[in-house]
Amino acid sequence: MPIESFDGYRRNDDYLRDVARGGVEGARPFSGFGERVTSGAESGVIWPDGAFAIPPASGLQLSVASTSADDAAGGTGVRSIVILYLDAELEERTLFLALDGLTPVLTPATDIRFVQYMFMLSAGSGGVAAGTISASVGAQVYSQIPAGSLRCASSVRMVPREKRLVVTTVYAGSSSGSASAKAIIHMASPNFSGYDFTASSTFFPLASATFQDNSNGLTLPCPLAFSEGQVFGLTFSVDKAATVTGSWFGFLEKE
Repeated sequence: MPIESFDGYRRNDDYLRDVARGGVEGARPFSGFGERVTSGAESGVIWPDGAFAIPPASGLQLSVASTSADDAAGGTGVRSIVILYLDAELEERTLFLALDGLTPVLTPATDIRFVQYMFMLSAGSGGVAAGTISASVGAQVYSQIPAGSLRCASSVRMVPREKRLVVTTVYAGSSSGSASAKAIIHMASPNFSGYDFTASSTFFPLASATFQDNSNGLTLPCPLAFSEGQVFGLTFSVDKAATVTGSWFGFLEKE
């Protein structure tokens, strides 16, 4: 007989299908997708830029600019973007922003606690970002759309207010072309063993797998669960220049 939970649903079958269909009140699919291109040996969070930082609990006002003048009204690149974020109360919010190329544009919101997604809303004839589009405060970047892309590529997400994140599936890999790079990829979180390291953006590994010019799924014998305000993502370490990728899938439900 199947093991039952969630009001009689069978694990990994009926419940997940009903979540995907929108048939479970307060629950929906949720995921993360990250890519990192390194120029040599490197370690860190799987996302496009260098040092990864989580904004302070009070939130921030971000400045958004591109490295290309073509990411602007009338340009060939991205003209406007959508930013999906959590505010200081961990509520899910959406804002729309018209870009002005190399000139920074401030977000109307001043309490951005965490950027979940940043992606293209409208674009010119190029159809993708002409330059690298960054949402930042000073030198610290909090979200980024790489040149030639449509969206951010960060594997890290924060759990919204009154929600529980359940991670069910993880995929990862690396490729390095002519020189084989050894990669270690971790499922990681700044919330570890009852302690919270979110303020310092310190990620503790929860599980790991190794790759050398290949990709695969990381088996989860039991799904991982995170409560509101907690953070989950993927980190990596490579010994040579490589492209590292990582994606995970799961769902949000009422806590």
